[in-house]
Amino acid sequence: MNVLTYNEAAQRAGVTRRTIERLIAVGEGPAVVHLTGRRRGILEDDLKSWLLARRRPAPGEPAPIPPHNNKT
Repeated sequence: MNVLTYNEAAQRAGVTRRTIERLIAVGEGPAVVHLTGRRRGILEDDLKSWLLARRRPAPGEPAPIPPHNNKT
């Protein structure tokens, strides 16, 4: 389990650190791990999950079928 700095997470996501910080501040970014009173990080798996959740199909690609939720 790797913890990424905001700089590392931003680089892997292809955005700036400020964009990651802004998305986190408005509740649209990846989950954050509070390491110390002032130090924060992002779990590598959380960054990957966040990126996959933001994926949209390419033009001409069929939209993914949402999972069926069988609540009984």
